Parts: sequence; structure tokens; C-alpha cells
Amino acid sequence: MTDDYTFDWVALAAIEPVAALAEQCCAEQGLGGTWYSSAPGGIEVKGCRISADGRTTLAVLTLQAFQPGQTHLRLQPAARAADPARVAQLANALFAALRARGWAPGDSPLLGHTPRFMRPTGFTPRPGE
Repeated sequence: MTDDYTFDWVALAAIEPVAALAEQCCAEQGLGGTWYSSAPGGIEVKGCRISADGRTTLAVLTLQAFQPGQTHLRLQPAARAADPARVAQLANALFAALRARGWAPGDSPLLGHTPRFMRPTGFTPRPGE
């Protein structure tokens, strides 16, 4: 069931503005979170454990900066998320915000809804992929 609510996108923006946008979208949805960051192998990674009540994890958002000016996002519900539809609501808000800023460009009619997987026009794959 949680696979139906896993979202995997690339935004054509640096990791910091994408993280700020994600935090804004969470706040607008009445969600909070605990952020962490690291740089394994020199690749900047940020993550957020998202919760609705400050205790129970609803979802995890991972951001990775594989290429300059590109951020890979993965929003995945917690294994025992009580309300996966709330994860879908957050995904809808986040994807709409990415599109509004031009960070998820594309002209496909399929982008009229929130896709589970998206690589925008202008995406450059990570070396070796």
C-alpha cells in the first residue's frame, strides 16, 4: 500500500531552495518535521522525518544533490503511516509548488496531476547512470 504513495522526482534547483520549499509546504499542510543532513561521498543529502503530531512519523522526505542545480526528491510514507492520503496531499502541494517555480518543467499532459515518478525536461542523470 505504501508504494502507491511513494513519489520520486527531480527538481531543477539547488538543494537549499528545494528544502525551504518543502518545509513551507509541510507548514502549510499543518505538518512538522525533524531535518538532518550529511554529505556521503561528497553528495549533499538532506532529509526530513515528517509528522503531524510531533511524535509519529507520517513520511520521510529525502533530498539529494547529484548534479549542480538539480535535486532528487523522494517522499515516502512511514511503514506504518496511519494516514497515507495525507502523504498524497503533501505530494500534491509540493509538486504544484515545484511546477509553479519552474523547477519541474515539462509539457506532457500527464503532468496535469501529481506523478509518482518524474524526470523533467533538462534533467541530467548522475554520472554512471
